[in-house]
Order: sequence, then C-alpha cells, then structure tokens
Amino acid sequence: MRALVFAALLGSTVTATAVPLLRCEVEQGGRTWQVETAPVTDPYGVRPLDIDGKFRFKAVMVGDERQIEYVKLRLSPHPQQTGVAASGHLPGAAGGERTHRPPIAERPAHGLQSLAGARNALSLHAARGGAMKLPRPLFGIVLGAMACLARGEAPEPVVSIAFVGDIMLAESIGPQIRRGRDPFVPFAAQLDAADIRVGNLECVVATHGEAEPDKPYTFRAHPRVLTLLKRHFDALGLANNHSGDYGPTAFGEMLGRLDRAGIAYFGGGRDLAHAHTPLIVERKGLRIALLAYNEFFPRSFEADVDRPGIAWSEDEQVRLDIAAARGRHHADLVIPFMHWGWEHELVASARQRQLARLMIDAGADAVVGGHPHVVQDHEEYRGKPIIYSLGNFVFDGFTDRDNNTGWLLRMELDRRGVKNWRVSVARIDRHGIPRPAAEPGPAYERR
Repeated sequence: MRALVFAALLGSTVTATAVPLLRCEVEQGGRTWQVETAPVTDPYGVRPLDIDGKFRFKAVMVGDERQIEYVKLRLSPHPQQTGVAASGHLPGAAGGERTHRPPIAERPAHGLQSLAGARNALSLHAARGGAMKLPRPLFGIVLGAMACLARGEAPEPVVSIAFVGDIMLAESIGPQIRRGRDPFVPFAAQLDAADIRVGNLECVVATHGEAEPDKPYTFRAHPRVLTLLKRHFDALGLANNHSGDYGPTAFGEMLGRLDRAGIAYFGGGRDLAHAHTPLIVERKGLRIALLAYNEFFPRSFEADVDRPGIAWSEDEQVRLDIAAARGRHHADLVIPFMHWGWEHELVASARQRQLARLMIDAGADAVVGGHPHVVQDHEEYRGKPIIYSLGNFVFDGFTDRDNNTGWLLRMELDRRGVKNWRVSVARIDRHGIPRPAAEPGPAYERR
C-alpha cells in the first residue's frame, strides 16, 4: 500500500434538528473512496468499506442528532490478504505517541487529533451546528477547527519525498533480476514510506541500439526491469552520462516503454523542450517540480530542437527553467536533481557549489546530486539544503567501501520548502544490492 490518506469531516447544518454526518475520504494508489456516516446506536452493524481488495476501512459515529458519544475510525487488512500490515502513530490525549498494528486507528474521538504515520495521514476536522452536543474533549477540537474555517485556512500539507542515487540494472544485476531477484527489497519499506520516490536511472532500458564505440562502459538493461522500477519509484531522472550509451534508437525506445509502463521521468525527452520541462508531481495539494541536468561529458547526447536526448545544465537555461517551473507550471516547490562532479571525489567541487547556489538564488528549494559514485558533503545555503552526491544505490563492479556506500535521502516538504531531511545509509554488497546500515546518517531540521 502506498500513500493511504484519510480526511474526516464531522458537521451539520445550522438547524437544531439537523443530523450530523461524518464524511471521510480515503485515498490509496491514486483512487479516492468517499464515506458518509450518520449517527448509529449499534456500532457493530456498520459495514466496512473495501479498499481495493487490500484493506477495510470503517467509520463509526455513535450517538444521535442531539449528542455524539464517540467516533471510531478503523483500518485493517482485508481478510483475503496475507502478509499485509498497516501501521501508524496515534497521538494520545495526553500527548504521547502510540503505535497500533492493525488496526491503526480505533480510538474515541477525543484522541483523534491527528494520525501521521510512515504510510498514512489522518486529520479530523469538526464543525458544530444547531443543537448538536459533543463530548467536552472533542468540543475543544471543534473550536480549533471552527477558528480555522472562519479564517479560511486549510491544514498545512506535508509531503515526503525519497531520493536515491545511481540505479544501474545491467551487468551482473540484470541476470539476478531475470532469475526473480528484486534488488530494491532491502529498502522497499523506506521507499514505500515516502509520498514520492525518485531515483537516477544510470542505464538505458531497451533491446535495440548499438553501444557507443568510444565509451569504456555502456549499460543497457532489459525491459523486464520496468516492473521493478514501477513498483518502487514514481519518477526517474534521465539526465546522466549513460542514457545515450546505445544511441538515439535505444533512448527513444526507453521513453516509449517508460510512457507505456506509466513511469514518470524528467531530465530527458524527445526534444530540447521536453528534456527541460519540469515534471510536476502533486501530492496533498502541493505541486513539486523536478528538474534534472547532466554536467558530465561527453555532451554528445544533449537534446536539441529536433532530436531526443538529455538536459544539459547551461546556467542561463537553468535559471529560466526554474522560473518557468514556478511561473508557467505553477509549482509550489522546485528541486533540481543533478548529475555532476568528479568521480570518486568525496568533497564537492567549486563548480558544483557555484551551480547549486545559482539554482537556489534562482528559486530552487533544495538541490540533490549524484554521479561521483561516492557520497559527498552537504551544506545549507540561504536556509536551503544542498546534498551534493547520494553515491551509488544499485550498482555492481566496485570494491572500495566509499563506492559501495550510498544514501537514501528522505525530505519532508511544506509550502515554505524543506521542513526537515534525514539520510539512511546503504551498504552495497558484492552483488550490487544495497542494504540498510546500522549507523545513522546526517539529518536537518528547519530552524
């Protein structure tokens, strides 16, 4: 399950005889279910809502048109599902935090102030009308919600986004996938915990094309890998020095396959305009623009007005793209995902620092990078985070520890930008598979 979101509204009309209704929306996998519940005296007769055959959601409001005794929201795995678990964190009335598995939420209304878990988010907003009476603990929530409604305010959306570095699914990793192995499994839970999952696809996915004769390393993965990419990622950056390894024929084939598989991509396209167009990902009303650029030579596979390819980071073009993301595409936030720097260098170069600051000056909210095959340093500029290199993620053929260390970066975003971020360290085994490391990575909290 990904991005399972609840929103509940308890309200009524202003007449004294109006019946209060509990209105819930449940979103999962891009679909939305709506439930409208009236007060009942027998909570055991309320039938659950089937969520895509995977979960059941039940909303119960016990009471009558004069007084609501309590509200219960319940989420549980569908009886036909095995190995499915729902989890979340429910703040108690006294301010503590408890974890419920499954159900994730079953508590009288006075405890339902918010539910914010790794994979779920719930908010309860109540409006009182007429002569309807509410329990005293719930009435305090009602007053706060009514004040927000009077000011026309909405709850501040917070969206989580996960970035990983280089994903190379050719070489010895390809045969492993052919035999049924999923290289992303060790990090699947962390990826699934994010609202948006982004990676750099460091290979072309195709069956056609000819390898570039002058390149020492060329990577082409079989289209069977698209099933795994679809399962674990929402968007893939294509602006790197291996997208053109098998020429325009293979690149064009990959774009078509990604489109048919429903996998979004950015930083590459069928012409120059397409390659520089931001990918807009909207979650919880927050519009996030993703841009990607390559800085590593050769520049021969740059897109042009009449040919496919990747986006190259000409400084002035980058400024224009960031401005267009906000102005023309109405993005709330802009994040460039860079392919830059010198391989195996543990500290970002002067050029990386200059370009990162240029992008933030132009309006970017954060800058994330990769390519050096090692993790690099990070910094804060004008209150915006810059993570220069996430290192490798799925990649084989390296023996040094630095090359076999990568980061999964998780950011939480609101309309002001990056609220916080933290890193999970990956250690890549001899088969090229990343595994969570015990040591904590760096973290950041907006002041």
